[in-house]
Amino acid sequence: MKKDKEQIKIENEIHAMHGVTKQQILEDFEEFKAYLHQKISAGKKLGLDDSKIIKSAAILGDYLAKHEEPRNAEEKLLQELWDIADDNEKQHLAQLLVKLAGH
Repeated sequence: MKKDKEQIKIENEIHAMHGVTKQQILEDFEEFKAYLHQKISAGKKLGLDDSKIIKSAAILGDYLAKHEEPRNAEEKLLQELWDIADDNEKQHLAQLLVKLAGH
């Protein structure tokens, strides 16, 4: 599968995170939601519409499912749901995560 520019950008940002920061974000689900909220707010300030934000969340979900081990019960549940979901269901999960983190 060919990666698009947005996917490459998101993956590069994750790789560039300082280890401690990434660890903190992934250790605690509330930290993870706060990180998503920050990124959603930044995206909206840049003029991204909801569909772009949801697409970015889906890319992040794919990356985390492939490259990170769940560090808490919430992440474990999300990973299990992600693993069994088809592409359409992943978009819905991403949409729900954006909604959850956007509040």
